[in-house]
Amino acid sequence: MVPLGRVTKFIRQLTHDVRNGLSAIDLESAFIAELVSDPEASDEIRKLRNMVSNTARMLREISLNFQPVTLHKMAWGAATFFGELQGRVQRQFADESGLEIESTLNGEQVDIDLEQMVISVINVLRNAFQFRREGTPVRFTGFVEGEAIVLETVEPKETLESHVPPEMWGVEPMFTTRPGGYGLGLYRTRQIVESHGGKLEIHYRDGALITRIVLPICREREIT
Repeated sequence: MVPLGRVTKFIRQLTHDVRNGLSAIDLESAFIAELVSDPEASDEIRKLRNMVSNTARMLREISLNFQPVTLHKMAWGAATFFGELQGRVQRQFADESGLEIESTLNGEQVDIDLEQMVISVINVLRNAFQFRREGTPVRFTGFVEGEAIVLETVEPKETLESHVPPEMWGVEPMFTTRPGGYGLGLYRTRQIVESHGGKLEIHYRDGALITRIVLPICREREIT
């Protein structure tokens, strides 16, 4: 078995080299665009440049998923944190129907890296929308449970089409049942959540797939 550290180094170098090649293609395309006066040809060049840009962004995201999680934490009121999450989520999934969002969070505090937590929640919801049956609602809620806040995603499912128990999803990278997928979204989410001292819990019960991001509540004296 190849050590994950070696795979990470390889992915980083490969991504760097391929993105350099894509940047060269983009520059050549820009130069050609200046020489072309035909509107139809100019439109095709713009499409080409968009494809190059999207591919470079995809490579960057894949490479980032293999890098160690770096946190820049600060104290957030749980209700304010959830409100920020809600806004980001609604913008990210503006074209998706059936997203239900609710929170009962109040004055609790969490010590988090907001941007990393946004990535985690979006990864979970992207999976839910990718695999849901058409028209099935996806419910995202925030609430307190004991000494933790829970960000819970519930997706009704009649059956679960996976031979791997949900509890094991995201434990190892590069495992996926989705054509065209890379098996990195939940893996990265698990890394981010655990680096916050939290837990990623995924269960299938009562006809629903339930994904929970559990984060410890921080008292003021605990926040650094």
